[in-house]
Amino acid sequence: MTQTQDPAIRRTALAYRYLFFTLTSSLPPPRDDSPEALHERNEAAVAAAASLCPVTVAEARFAAQSIAAAAHAEECLRAANDPQMPLPMSLKCTAQAASMMRQSQSALRSLQRMQAIRIQRDKDEAAAEAAAMAEHITASSMTARLTPPAAEPEPEIDPTPPPAAEIPQAEPPAGPDAELYAVLYPQRAALIRRHGGVPPNVTFGPPDEDMVRALLATDKRET
Repeated sequence: MTQTQDPAIRRTALAYRYLFFTLTSSLPPPRDDSPEALHERNEAAVAAAASLCPVTVAEARFAAQSIAAAAHAEECLRAANDPQMPLPMSLKCTAQAASMMRQSQSALRSLQRMQAIRIQRDKDEAAAEAAAMAEHITASSMTARLTPPAAEPEPEIDPTPPPAAEIPQAEPPAGPDAELYAVLYPQRAALIRRHGGVPPNVTFGPPDEDMVRALLATDKRET
C-alpha cells in the first residue's frame, strides 16, 4: 500500500536539497578534478554546516552562507601566500579574504540570533505551537500558488553557422578583477577560455557575463 508523503516533509526535503546544491556550487574548487576530491570537499562542507546545528530551513541557509564565505576566505589566503604571487595581487587577495571572512561571521551571528530566538520561543508551548502553525499556513499558501513547469519542446537548432560578419567582435577591456579570478580559480578560467565561454552543465557557480568577456579578452591579449 503506497503512502502519500506529508507535504510539509516533502517541502522541507526539497528545501534542504536546494540548500545543499547552493552550498556546494558556491564553494571554491576542490584540490583536483577527481571525483574523490569533489566528494571530500562536499562532505567537509556538509559536516561544517551540520556542526552549526541548524533546525529550520532559514537557519540552514545562514549556516550555508557562513561556510561558503569562510571557504572562499581560506582560498584567498592560500593564493595570497603563494610565493609566486606578485605583491599587488597578494595584497588584493588578502583584502578579499578579509571581506569574505566578515561576510562569514555576519551570517554566523545572524544564525546564532535566530537560534536564540527560536530556543527562547520554544520554551513557551503556546508560542511554539503558534509559530509552527504560522509556518504551516505560510508554506501551504505559497505552495498552492506554485504551478509545475510545463514541458517545453526542444528548440530546433540550425546547424548552419551564421556569417562571420554577423558575429559581434566587441571586446570590452579586461580589468584587474579578471586577473584575480584567474589567480583564485585557474582551472575555471582555463576551462572558460578553452571553451570560449562557460560550458554547459558546469558544477561550479559561473561568473557573470562581464567577467567571462574579460577573461576571454585577457586570454587573447596574452596569446
